[in-house]
Amino acid sequence: MRVEELSGPAAAVYRAVAEREATAGAPHLQDIAREAGLSLEETRAAVHALLHSEPKILHEVPDTSRTDLGPVYELAPRT
Repeated sequence: MRVEELSGPAAAVYRAVAEREATAGAPHLQDIAREAGLSLEETRAAVHALLHSEPKILHEVPDTSRTDLGPVYELAPRT
């Protein structure tokens, strides 16, 4: 899957992560859902698909801020 081929929730999640990364750093799932205008379930499904795409589009990164909000997500480097 290529970024240019994304549509629907996957495209919204990609855009949300890109926008949040540019302004506030890597976002949590809740931040992505709010930015993308999706439910947590829709966001979780789209994040899962992007984490397991070939080539990988998102990376899951441990949150170093010591919150209990779970991991944060970053865009994978484009090749």
